[in-house]
Amino acid sequence: MEDKGEVKKKRNVKYNVLIVPDTGTETVRQFSVNVQVIKTFVAGIALLMIAALLYCVILTRELNESKNNILVLEVQVSDLTRQNEWLITQKAEQKEELTKVSAALDDKVAQEKKRDEEIAKSFIPSGFPLTGKASYNESEKELEGNPVTWFEAEQGTSVIATAKGTVSSIAGSDTTGYIVMVDHGNGYFTVYRNSAKPEVKEGDDVTTDTELFKIEQWNGKLGYQIIENESYIDPLSLMEING
Repeated sequence: MEDKGEVKKKRNVKYNVLIVPDTGTETVRQFSVNVQVIKTFVAGIALLMIAALLYCVILTRELNESKNNILVLEVQVSDLTRQNEWLITQKAEQKEELTKVSAALDDKVAQEKKRDEEIAKSFIPSGFPLTGKASYNESEKELEGNPVTWFEAEQGTSVIATAKGTVSSIAGSDTTGYIVMVDHGNGYFTVYRNSAKPEVKEGDDVTTDTELFKIEQWNGKLGYQIIENESYIDPLSLMEING
């Protein structure tokens, strides 16, 4: 008998594996396999299966995350596409509105320019100084060395300002006759000479409808002069240029 204190050695058990052919002509083969080898093989197969399973789990999770990310990206792309379409629409509408505003602004500028030109023109003494028909003396074209035009008008005619302006001075008397000077504020002055008492006073604003003198039978002669930038010019010349 073996002592109890001795450690029993485990028997190295081997298993025989028979390979039997399905025909009688072949030899039956036998292999001896150690149990430890079988256990190691099985353990290896198990580890491989566990590893494969873990890999499948991880891969499945990553695929799911990728699908979720793709869905999120598709939603974002869809939102961005809608926003882009909205921005394109807004840009087109703003461009159209800007075109309208620009056209309206250009039209307003043109109208203001035209109005300013008309206002500026209304202060240029290019009109006729009488409301009715009149003749002028072609032989008497100067007064004290300066150009002048003398008109002969019929009774009932009014002497009027030839443009908008302000009466800057009135000189003379009933004996010598009167001189009314109108400042048009743009370098032009007009001078009206008549023997009647003026219908306006200094400081009055005048237009082409303002009566400066009333022509009666005894005061039908009017002397008319234009000063441009402190120099006298031919009145008929300016009237001809401006129609």
